[in-house]
This record gives sequence, C-alpha cells and structure tokens, in this order.
Amino acid sequence: MKTTMKLMLMLLLTASMLTFTSCNKKDEPKQLPEKITISGQVTDKDGHFWEDVQVQMTSTTIMTPDMSLGNPVYTDENGHYEIEFKPDHAHSFRINFEIVKDGYEYSHSELVDKYKAYQEINAVLKKEGK
Repeated sequence: MKTTMKLMLMLLLTASMLTFTSCNKKDEPKQLPEKITISGQVTDKDGHFWEDVQVQMTSTTIMTPDMSLGNPVYTDENGHYEIEFKPDHAHSFRINFEIVKDGYEYSHSELVDKYKAYQEINAVLKKEGK
C-alpha cells in the first residue's frame, strides 16, 4: 500500500513538473502599452535633415483601408519628430513620412511594433518616380 502511494505521488509530481516546464511565455498574450511614443529623424539619401516633413500615423485592418490617427506632426529644422498614439489589438499601425518639394513627392512608410511603448524610427526619404 505504501509503495503504491509513493509511486502515485511520484507520478503526480512528475506530471506536474512536466506541466509547469511545458508552459511557454510565447503562449501568453502580449500586452499592449497604454500609449506608443515614436520619435526619430528624417533625412535624405545624402544624410541632410529635412524640415517640415509631415509625419502621420495610420491604422488598418484586413477589411478597412488605412485611417489616420489624430493630427500629423511636422519635423523641426533638425529633422526631428515625435508622435504618440493609443494602440489596440484589432489594428496594424504604419508611420508615414511625406513632403512635396521642388515639384516632387518624397516619402517613406514603415510598420510599427504595437507592443513596444517607445520606438525610434528614422526615415530616409525617397523621391517618387515621375
């Protein structure tokens, strides 16, 4: 009887250890931050800073087109910007940089990690074809 109890106790302990070790953090749902702050610098391909570039956050789902999130911000004389928004689980987020200069449109677009509260995204503007 004692041997059976010991054997059952050992099996129970082994099963619980296997259960705890098989739990993986990847299985836990990621937590969204309360807000996301993105900052960075905008330059051209030669490394020159660009002032007055419009920086806009957009969100999208599979079923809807891109929607703007709040008002755009503009880069300062050193090409710096900072923008904040509140994420949600249903959307993906993209940051867009755009300016029209000398008759050409320059732009850059990049996906945002919605699980990271603070991010630095630097943009190199590219001239759109004409």
